[in-house]
Amino acid sequence: MPPEAPWVSIITPAFNAAATLPRAFRSLQAQTFARWEYIVVDDGSTDDTAKVIGEFTDPRLRPLIRTPNRGSGAALNAGIARAKGRYLAFLDADDEFLPTHLASHVLRMENEPGVDLLWGGVELVVGDEEQAWVPDVSRGHGYVHATECIVQGTLFIRRHVFDSVSFSEDRSVWYYDFDLVRRAESGSFECQRFELPTYRYYRDSGNSLVDAAKAKMAAPSSL
Repeated sequence: MPPEAPWVSIITPAFNAAATLPRAFRSLQAQTFARWEYIVVDDGSTDDTAKVIGEFTDPRLRPLIRTPNRGSGAALNAGIARAKGRYLAFLDADDEFLPTHLASHVLRMENEPGVDLLWGGVELVVGDEEQAWVPDVSRGHGYVHATECIVQGTLFIRRHVFDSVSFSEDRSVWYYDFDLVRRAESGSFECQRFELPTYRYYRDSGNSLVDAAKAKMAAPSSL
C-alpha cells in the first residue's frame, strides 16, 4: 500500500546548521499531527550539514536538496517547488515546533477555508532582553518586540498562494517573511495572525540576518 499523501510540507533552509538541525528535526518528529513531509535545502553549507541530515531516519524525510549559496529566499523557493502538501510550513534550522504546532494550524485552516495564510504564535528564547527587540520594517524605523512581528518559521500557508507569490530572492531583502505576507495581502489573500505560541524562536545566537540588520541600524552614519 502506498504511503498516505502528506497534508503538510515542512521546509527548512539550512546554511552551516549542523549544530542545531538535530534539535529542529526532533521537534518535528514529536508533532501530534503525523501526515507531513520534510524538505531540507542545504544552501551551500561548508560544515557537516549534509552529513547530519544523512543521519536522520524517517520515511517522511525527502531527499536533501543541495544548492549553491543563494540565500534563504531562494532556498525556500527551491523547497516549495518540490513540496506535495496542501499546506506549507517552515522550520528554521535553529528553531523548534512545539508538539501541537502542525495539528493546531491544520485545524484552523480546515475550519476556516477562507484563510490563506497564518503567521504568529511565538515562544521566544533570548539571552537578554535586548535580543527580543528587532527592526520594525512595517514602520521603517525603530524596533518591535519579536513576538509581535512576522517570523518566517510561523508561516503556515495554503499551497495555492505560491501560484501567485514567492519568497524574494533579493539578498538585500532580509525581511523576506514580512515581504511575502505584505505581497500576499496585496494580492487579496486572507492573512491572519495565529495567537497560540506553538513555535519556539531562538534569538540567543546573535548571528542572524536580523542581528546583522540591527547592527547596521545602530552603526553611526558616515559623513
